[in-house]
Amino acid sequence: MIPQAVIDEVRQAADIVDIIADYVTLQPSGRNYKALSPFTVEKTPSFVVSPDKQLYKCFSSGKGGNVFSFVMEMEKVPFIDALKLVAKRANIDISRFTEKKEQRTSPEEQSQTELLRWTAKFYHDTLGREAGAVGRTYLSTERGLSDQTINNFGLGYAPDAWDSLFTAAKRAGMAQEHLVELGLIAHNKQGSSCYDTFRNRVIFPIFSVGGQVVGFGGRILQSDPQAPKYLNSSESAIFEKSKLLYGLHAAKNEIRRQERAILVEGYMDVLALHQAGMTNAVASCGTSLTRYQAKVLHHYTKRVLFMYDADRAGQKSMMSGIDILLSENVTPSVVILPEGDDPDSFVRREGREHFLQFAEEKMLSFQEFQLRYFTESGDFAQSDVKARAIRSMAHTIALIPDRIRRELYLQELSKKLDLSLSALQELLGKEEDATEKKRASFEQRQEISAPRKPEPKLTVLEKTFLKALLESTNYGNAVLEFAASHEEMLELRHKEAQEIFAHLIRRYRNIGETPDARIDITSEISSFDNPESRDLASALLIDPPISNKWLEKSDVHADNAKRCLAMFLDAFKNLILEPLVHQKNVLTEKIRVENDTEQEIELSKEKIVLDKKIRQTSQELKKMITVILETS
Repeated sequence: MIPQAVIDEVRQAADIVDIIADYVTLQPSGRNYKALSPFTVEKTPSFVVSPDKQLYKCFSSGKGGNVFSFVMEMEKVPFIDALKLVAKRANIDISRFTEKKEQRTSPEEQSQTELLRWTAKFYHDTLGREAGAVGRTYLSTERGLSDQTINNFGLGYAPDAWDSLFTAAKRAGMAQEHLVELGLIAHNKQGSSCYDTFRNRVIFPIFSVGGQVVGFGGRILQSDPQAPKYLNSSESAIFEKSKLLYGLHAAKNEIRRQERAILVEGYMDVLALHQAGMTNAVASCGTSLTRYQAKVLHHYTKRVLFMYDADRAGQKSMMSGIDILLSENVTPSVVILPEGDDPDSFVRREGREHFLQFAEEKMLSFQEFQLRYFTESGDFAQSDVKARAIRSMAHTIALIPDRIRRELYLQELSKKLDLSLSALQELLGKEEDATEKKRASFEQRQEISAPRKPEPKLTVLEKTFLKALLESTNYGNAVLEFAASHEEMLELRHKEAQEIFAHLIRRYRNIGETPDARIDITSEISSFDNPESRDLASALLIDPPISNKWLEKSDVHADNAKRCLAMFLDAFKNLILEPLVHQKNVLTEKIRVENDTEQEIELSKEKIVLDKKIRQTSQELKKMITVILETS
């Protein structure tokens, strides 16, 4: 078990802004940062990061937390793996707490992430052994990859055997059910035995943007018309191919630096370009570019250079990819390679300098590429076909979210086609209407597939009570001490609010025996069992003050502690009185509508007793609060 002090150290050493910036484009907003939500599709930024509090809050999805919970959400990993990733980023070695020497992990304790990591190591180690000679020959001799590139991308080899992975995993105590779920092994038709999914294939581990193995691609090394050339591991909650870009974990920093990404089709294209020093190259994992992948690219750059295969299929893919990128406000340009080439073959033959020179000289804007594509297709030869091509180009412009950019591109197209601007504007207007309908339909589908979770509804009293309790942990244990000693006096009606209250009391009692120990509330958030409780706590901490009393200016630590205590005690008092006051209001209404005189007298007597109880309770609580505040 990793000590809480180590977890706190990692959390405090890591800057949440730097880490979240690996996933979204953050823009300064006062003391905080804002971005479009990485969890939902939205037009207006609602994702807030507080560098002061080291917390984030997504107001469109309701999610919130600290740096650990963010990594858990984005990488789909358990807490321990998120801790390792953040520790690595913060240059803190926690291996003495996480490595289990000569100790097998039970299947119940394993995470799918651990299994994927183990599998990647198995394939990589196999490549270096005698059994992997055929894989090394293909990668090194035939494709010209260096040992450094092979190691940097963790390339491997799946032996030409039915159950090499399955046998090794069984020997290592790996969970068979996880292997099946991840598509790494499969049951035979009789179900009596298992066999490996990847056999006699070069293996390309596919990484998340944070560098976590999430899946695998495998290229076959023998000619077999019955088997696909490339094979991917099964889709899962961890591995969604349409949302991943191969090589992004290694390319993201260079993409930001150059303010441009090179987008290619295949694994080998990415590897060849990175080996040649063009480390801003990524691939769409062997599939057509998706809206989600374009959205991910937009987090890092607004410019993408398409460099697909030179054949007609590659050009057709770039045509559809242009529309997808522009709809996400990313500007594409295109380089058409010599016939018969792909980025891998061209850079290996010509070298880095000639490759870069060729790209600079031959680079086309997306409109120039479209004109060339339609011209070579013969679409401009006849008037009716030409009109359809022009309509297609107007549709592309209509996809651009920014109206000024749309107008500028329309003016360019007018000059290139020698058509009147008014005719194109009329055509664009029709395409804009159709595009807006499609965009609204797409966003509606996204909301249905990932429904927005409404913000938890709290009473003002509960909100004040919890906010004071949470913030008080920054100034010591005075509020927690009082809350723990009076816990039995109240139970919050709101489920998540009560869970937060109970969790903090429990944690306070756990650390109570340690002198001067206190809870690091920002670290503590990730340990909440219920994600909804974590989201609520994050929202309360990141939200602005809910009362003018919270706006008192003070730089004195003791004053801040006393302010939290005063607000907590005030809310505590009102929460205890609230059910009594509610009971009184119910009685008052019953008396008002009661027609039976005797029953009305009985209800009035109950109300008198209740009024007395409310006064006594209020007086006792006021005295208690006065004593506490005077002695604190």
